Amino acid sequence: MSTKRNLLAMLAISLCIAAPAYGQFTVTEAGPIDSAGAIGDADNGSFSATFGGPSTLFTSIDFSGDLTDVVAGTFASEADFNITSIFGLNANFGPSTTGGFTGPINVSSTLGGLFFLESGDTLNFESFESFDDGAGADATWNNIDFTFDNTFGGGTSLGTFLEGSFTIDTEGSDFDTELGLYLDDGTLIANDDDGGTGTLSSVIQTLTPGDYIIAGGGFNSVFADGFATAGAGAGNLIVNFNGTEVSNGASTTNEFNTFAFTVVAVPEPGSLILVAGFGLLATCRRRKS
Repeated sequence: MSTKRNLLAMLAISLCIAAPAYGQFTVTEAGPIDSAGAIGDADNGSFSATFGGPSTLFTSIDFSGDLTDVVAGTFASEADFNITSIFGLNANFGPSTTGGFTGPINVSSTLGGLFFLESGDTLNFESFESFDDGAGADATWNNIDFTFDNTFGGGTSLGTFLEGSFTIDTEGSDFDTELGLYLDDGTLIANDDDGGTGTLSSVIQTLTPGDYIIAGGGFNSVFADGFATAGAGAGNLIVNFNGTEVSNGASTTNEFNTFAFTVVAVPEPGSLILVAGFGLLATCRRRKS
């Protein structure tokens, strides 16, 4: 990319980006659901739900449920969920960090990430135990509530850029970062852990016209088509496009900072001349008046 073109690209025109629709999608299950054994155990409880649309990018899952112990010594932290779907989601979610308990106790937690759902997508929820205490010794769930939430509408808008080669990095950040680059339909284009300086991240990609989303998080983030889950690590996250800082702010552990931007085609030379001509004509008319 030439210096002039690079300058044009980085002087992004401030436009409203058509971010994915946003709102909430709630899945409930009264129970009882037995956590039983490892993933795939025939005695595990399971349930499913179908998303009715519209296509949405969700940025977190809020969970609430009542957990009851069966025998003394059962750990609440061992009662987990595996969430899968036809679009590729496969996420293990441990909502509790509590050890031994006497139930029922209410457990609530949030799973940060990116979750792309389209109308008709089916989600499957399986309760399981990260440590199997044996037959009849694991905990049971009641009053389960999974709420997919999008309070960000696709993330902070970075503006509009001209198509071409992009180096997107986290240089200047003060913690171990990871980056994921997505199309706004949930297709993963690229991701990186330590491709930058030290434990910082860098993605180099040629981008064509379209709407894109960047997810910036901490160490051990997971990126795949249709979803991403944020890893541990917190600090000041700096995001740069082709060496120019476009965002600088705090990042929280187990949560992504998300950014939306649009890439447009480079105008034909004739179009630039036409735009310049209209600008000159408008100036002349103002002077004449």
